[in-house]
Amino acid sequence: MKKIRSMPDYQLDTDASGAVLCAEGWSLRWIGPELIEYGTSTDACLVNVGYDVDRKSRAIYASEASSAWFPRVVEHLCMALPLLPGRYVIV
Repeated sequence: MKKIRSMPDYQLDTDASGAVLCAEGWSLRWIGPELIEYGTSTDACLVNVGYDVDRKSRAIYASEASSAWFPRVVEHLCMALPLLPGRYVIV
């Protein structure tokens, strides 16, 4: 299990499946190579992931998932980036 302190009061862990878990109650789980499930204790949404040829990185399309239901999804994805395998960019 890999642990990181991204910001004060946020403890992030990964589990054997590669999911990122936060002590605050949210998580990121890979559903497939181009799909991440972002979940809180009560709700979940799907976030698309693509490949950016120019940047040679995976693009996480978080702005599509942002809404009144998930106002902090972009912030949480940014915090979790160091725990994701590979190179990612939030767009």
